[in-house]
Amino acid sequence: MGVLERKQREKVHREVTILAAAKKVFLAKGIVVATIDDIAAEAELGKGTLYRHYRSKEDILLAINEQALQELHQHFVQAVQGDGSGLDKILRFTRSYYEFVVANPVYFGFIAFFESPFTSTNPAVVYETSHAIYQLVMELMDEGKQDGSIRTDLKTELLANTLWAGSYGIMQFIVSKGHYLREDMHIDINELFDTYLAALKGGLQVSK
Repeated sequence: MGVLERKQREKVHREVTILAAAKKVFLAKGIVVATIDDIAAEAELGKGTLYRHYRSKEDILLAINEQALQELHQHFVQAVQGDGSGLDKILRFTRSYYEFVVANPVYFGFIAFFESPFTSTNPAVVYETSHAIYQLVMELMDEGKQDGSIRTDLKTELLANTLWAGSYGIMQFIVSKGHYLREDMHIDINELFDTYLAALKGGLQVSK
């Protein structure tokens, strides 16, 4: 192994270590309260070493958000593979979103954080991945219109945005209010999501 290759591998390993430490710190303290000092301590690195890889806490947040979106995109792609109508795939897409959020609430926190306007030094990956997810939804909507499972009287672009906004909203509600829903209102969050999915299906499918 050459010197440059070894240094690159060390760089990648160090960045993986930093991001893993950051996720632990953000989970324990929250995105706003956590500091670079906290992350450096968790990673067992000096601040100077950390700053050679990430210039700010915001850069670390962006890197984790990129990971979250890329994993979410792959989750969506896998969910819609195989047979089924366009509507079937839209419903599988939406259920996979729920499964991802339940399994990765920390990742969803980063995605939600970046939904608000945010200054970034490298927004390209986030934009490209978000656009790829949006394009996937558009393609599924068009597929459903063509195979007769989804209404054709509504614009594809509006349907795609409505689906994403509604799904994002229910996920955020479940993540932020899940404990209250279960403990105080005795609502099963799985049943809550199934109700949302049934309402979505009813709004999209062609009347028979």
